[in-house]
Amino acid sequence: MPGKPTVGEYMTRDVETVSPDDTVATVAQQMVDTTGHKGFPVTEGRTVEGFVSAGDLLLADDGAAVFTVMSTDLIVAHPDMRVTDAARVTLRPGIQKLPVVDDADNLVGLISTADLARAQIARATPGQRGTLMRTRQHLHRGTPAHARRGVPARQRTHN
Repeated sequence: MPGKPTVGEYMTRDVETVSPDDTVATVAQQMVDTTGHKGFPVTEGRTVEGFVSAGDLLLADDGAAVFTVMSTDLIVAHPDMRVTDAARVTLRPGIQKLPVVDDADNLVGLISTADLARAQIARATPGQRGTLMRTRQHLHRGTPAHARRGVPARQRTHN
């Protein structure tokens, strides 16, 4: 069996960030304009200074600098961290994304709960998937709609 999956294998590498000097209004507009982002790492160069979420901006003055409202008590991940360890951290209330930093504390990625779920699903055995389906049927009192179909060999990709 291959080694345990790491954060570096599943993290998002192209991370959108904001500056500590950006205004609340600018970052709020960036959240509106960017699909799916409810927060951003706040960086000075490549160094993570904090994290700003939509909740941080909610009652802040539009002209205030982000560094005055961002969270600075952060939990970060390392690319070599096991996915299961990162998942344990994100199970804590309010933690949905972890900035990923290298040994020099430079931002190299972001790992989200969706990335962690993808990592677990990708490594599940057919037996584990069957258990998941039976559990889902039991919880939802029915058979989930799904279909099994073949994929022609020319459309398959290999890792």
